[in-house]
Amino acid sequence: MFYLAKVIQALGIADVGYALFVGMTQKNSMGRELTLMMLGLLIFSFGRFLERRAPQG
Repeated sequence: MFYLAKVIQALGIADVGYALFVGMTQKNSMGRELTLMMLGLLIFSFGRFLERRAPQG
């Protein structure tokens, strides 16, 4: 469960990086960039939640 949570967190960070890429390469993309950033934040937060609930050891 711990490693699954870490993979989900990595996907969230990658999504935020993609949002930055979209914002820098496309014109009039502020709305799309913010949407992707918030989605990445939610994905990362879900991974963090799972990480805390993972059994220790």
